Amino acid sequence: MLLVAGCGGEPDPSTQPPTSTPAPSPQTWSPPSLSPEEGAADAALMAFQDAVRVTDQANRDPAAQDWEPAIRRHLGDPAAVLAVQSVRDYAALGLRQEGDSVVTAEVTGIDLAAAEGPTVRITGCFDSQSTRVVDVDTGVPVAPDTPPRFVWNVAVTQFPTEVGEPWLVTVLEPLTSQPC
Repeated sequence: MLLVAGCGGEPDPSTQPPTSTPAPSPQTWSPPSLSPEEGAADAALMAFQDAVRVTDQANRDPAAQDWEPAIRRHLGDPAAVLAVQSVRDYAALGLRQEGDSVVTAEVTGIDLAAAEGPTVRITGCFDSQSTRVVDVDTGVPVAPDTPPRFVWNVAVTQFPTEVGEPWLVTVLEPLTSQPC
């Protein structure tokens, strides 16, 4: 909003900006159209972000519930199997995560005609210092065995035959030997 100030006296009401701007009607405004590739990239990045969020949530309290249904809403196999097993391992070992994962993600490839379904490839840079693993009972950090920043190889695939045609992370491969 633009504010205008003048010197002395009361401002002229005819020069004041409106207090609110009416929203455009649905008939006069529509969002810009995205190409199929741009739409796929946006959907894949959102799916990846959601997958990271739910796995962080599960790792913060791995024994709280069976996390598989929540994880499978955002990850497909084989990534879902690995994520579920990781959370179960945390619970069995008495570990939990503190902090939220920080990943910088970039779309590196889009194949809308892939045999498994439209697929978007993402390269992520995971900052392993954004989280730490601790013992549930003592709160003592478990020594990390990963470099501070490393590459994640990610694939997100759309499942057009499923209800809602979801985009699910199908590959979530940490490449700890590749710093970023």
